Amino acid sequence: MRSLNLDQLRAFVEVVERGSFTAAAQHLNLTQPAVTHQIHELEGRFKVALIERLGKRANLTQAGEQLLQHARHLLDEEAHANAAMRRFVDGWLGRVRIGASMTSLIYSLPPILRQLKADYPQLEIEINAGLTATTLEMLKRNTLDLGLCAMPIEDPGFQVIPLFADELVAILPANVGHLPKRATPGFLSQQPLILCSPASTLRSAITDWLAASGPPPKPVMEFDFVEAMKSVVAAGLGASIVPRSSVEAGHIPKNTFVVPLSPRLSRQNALVQRRDKKATDGMKIVVAALLALRQTR
Repeated sequence: MRSLNLDQLRAFVEVVERGSFTAAAQHLNLTQPAVTHQIHELEGRFKVALIERLGKRANLTQAGEQLLQHARHLLDEEAHANAAMRRFVDGWLGRVRIGASMTSLIYSLPPILRQLKADYPQLEIEINAGLTATTLEMLKRNTLDLGLCAMPIEDPGFQVIPLFADELVAILPANVGHLPKRATPGFLSQQPLILCSPASTLRSAITDWLAASGPPPKPVMEFDFVEAMKSVVAAGLGASIVPRSSVEAGHIPKNTFVVPLSPRLSRQNALVQRRDKKATDGMKIVVAALLALRQTR
C-alpha cells in the first residue's frame, strides 16, 4: 500500500472544516477540481467513501469521521517538524493561529497585525473569522492557538483575559421618522429589526436588553456579519444594534443615524486560550501585542 499523502489529508481536513470543496480550494489556493481529485485519490487509497455531498454541503461518512482524527494528528506532527527544522534555517518564530469575529478582524486587529508583521517578519500569523462559539470549539480541537472572543466564557478549560468593552449603539435609517436622542428597548421593539445571528453571543445580549420592554420582537432579517446589517439599514429596511467600533469615523454608512442606547449596553471582549496549551515564542509575542487593546479601548 502506498504511503499516506499529506497534501491529500490536508485537502480532506480543509473540506471538512470549511464545509465545501470550493471553500477548501480557495483557502488552499487550488482549483476546486484539484481538491476533488485529491479526495478521490484518498478514497481510492482506502477503498472507502470519506465525504458525501448533501446539497452544497460536504459531510463526513463514518469512515471519514475516523480518518479525520488521524489526519489532524498527522498534520499537527508535520507542522511541529517543519517548525523545528525552520528554526535552524532562518530563525522562524513559528505559526500562530488566531480566531476572531469579523467585527474584530475589520476594526480592532489591523493595526496590531501590521505592527507585528513589521516587527517580526519571521512570525507567521493565520486568522480565522467566525462566531465566538466556533472559535472556542476550534481552540478545544487545537486548530487555533488564540481567540479574540466575546464574553462571558464559562468553560474552566480556558484562560480568559478581558481586553476591552465595545459599547453597542443603534443605527437607524434616514426614513425612521422621529429620531430619538437615545434608543430604548421600547422604541427599537417598534421598528423592523435587522439583527445578528441567533448563534452569536452578541445576539443573546441584545435579546436580553430588548426584553426590558416585553417579549423581544422577531427580527425581519438576520445576518452573521455587521457589515451586511449596516448595508440593509442604509437601504431603509429596518434598524439594528451594532458595536460602536463598527460605526466610528469612516465606517458610518450614508443614510443612517447612530444613536446611543438607553440603558447602555456593552460587549465585553477577551483574549482566550487553552490552559493546558504550552505557549510558543510566537504565541507570547502575539499575546503581548493583543494585550495592548486593554490600553486603547
